[in-house]
Amino acid sequence: MSARQPESSRGTRPLATWILMLLALAITLLLPDWTGTGALLPAWFMVIPVLLGLVGAWLAHRAGRLGWAIASAVLGLVLVPGLLQTITLVSGP
Repeated sequence: MSARQPESSRGTRPLATWILMLLALAITLLLPDWTGTGALLPAWFMVIPVLLGLVGAWLAHRAGRLGWAIASAVLGLVLVPGLLQTITLVSGP
């Protein structure tokens, strides 16, 4: 006899959380001035990856996927500081 697992606890990934995590990464990559024109995005734009990560975490938690909720929240919280650290290490202070 094998007990059937509920659909939400199988090996599926929460699609909405993945999409929000990818959007957070894409928006983070828009933050640096890649062209060197000096036209920077507004400072509040750095909050968007955090919000997307937390919304993705909330959606994953609602779906019963605690691991994905933690991953999404951590990703959202470390993307911008990680980018700033990387830019500082690469280009210098």
